[in-house]
Amino acid sequence: MPQPFLPLSADAIERTLAPLERATQLPAAAFTDPAVLAWERANVFADGWICAGHAERVQGRGQFIQVEFGGESVLVVGDEDGLPRAFLNTCRHRGARLVDAPAGTLRRLQCPYHAWTYGFDGSLTSAPFTDGLEDFDPACFGLHEVRLAVVEGLVLLDLSGTAPPAAAHVGDLAVHLAAYRLPELERAARIVYDVEANWKAIAENYSECLHCPGVHPELNRLSHYLSGEAIAGSGLWCGGSMTLAAGIATMSTDGAAHARRAIEGVDERSILYFLLFPNALISLHPDYVMLHTLWPQAPGRTQVVCEWFFEPESIARPDFDPSDAVEFWDQVNREDWHVCALTQRGMASQRFVPGRYTTREGDVHAFDTMAAARYLDALRPRRAQ
Repeated sequence: MPQPFLPLSADAIERTLAPLERATQLPAAAFTDPAVLAWERANVFADGWICAGHAERVQGRGQFIQVEFGGESVLVVGDEDGLPRAFLNTCRHRGARLVDAPAGTLRRLQCPYHAWTYGFDGSLTSAPFTDGLEDFDPACFGLHEVRLAVVEGLVLLDLSGTAPPAAAHVGDLAVHLAAYRLPELERAARIVYDVEANWKAIAENYSECLHCPGVHPELNRLSHYLSGEAIAGSGLWCGGSMTLAAGIATMSTDGAAHARRAIEGVDERSILYFLLFPNALISLHPDYVMLHTLWPQAPGRTQVVCEWFFEPESIARPDFDPSDAVEFWDQVNREDWHVCALTQRGMASQRFVPGRYTTREGDVHAFDTMAAARYLDALRPRRAQ
């Protein structure tokens, strides 16, 4: 199958890959051209590791999530032992979607069309009226499995089956996730947003806080936008820390933790913000973890799934109430989505020229170079012809 055409200039991409002090931001077409998104779906989202969510959602028999990326619908489901497995969400009889809901629990995995039934290991267990067929072996008609790895509580999927090991993709970020005992945390809230911006514009917004004083005054009151430091290490990620202001216990509507215990062993004065390429935004707070996953729908539209995870002991308390953290970040999220949408619309101008990075946008540049490196790998052969 021919690869989608990538309508970008190698010279423009090389300018993004230059050191921060000389670099120019990604060209507008990277955010606005449908052909670029088609290429990304085939070469970023279908050819490498993608974060599907937290393993807590698929840890029991029949618990599932369904995600769509790279032109495929993928079903992630807990098997008989409660271990996550991933399959293309397509019946082997006539191709019907097996599951249409985004998440839930299945008693059995049966096609709603002709009742072909599968085990949670993907094997075909029942195919009505096939007993008299010649050369029909049920063992050859199991669901198409998708490569899956769980790294520190994150479910990662690789449609291509050929990406480097997931541990190399996550790299040293795993150390920070382990410190927050991410696999042990439980989800307390989930909000899905429909954002009128390209997925990369949202990732760039997450990767800097220069906009915080003007766009997020309440956030800036809790944690000054110039606090903290960058963190580096192996793997396809970027990020760093910010420091809570004096008298502030956590990021919430009033800065108080409301009797929630801090996650054992973490720095109670810091928040860590990490972007795991391409689609996971991971925020590590003293008493909870927030996970955004980005799902491109169109060049100027992205579905963002935001989830909040807390200590099981905190959730088990009769007075547990996460609304202060959820409401705070829901406000911040919506403020971000507004400026991301403004950026998306502004880049559609025929006179738009990519700007320069400031010296405080190292993580934005780091994210852009991850995308730009993928672009340049595709553009170099064409340039050499």
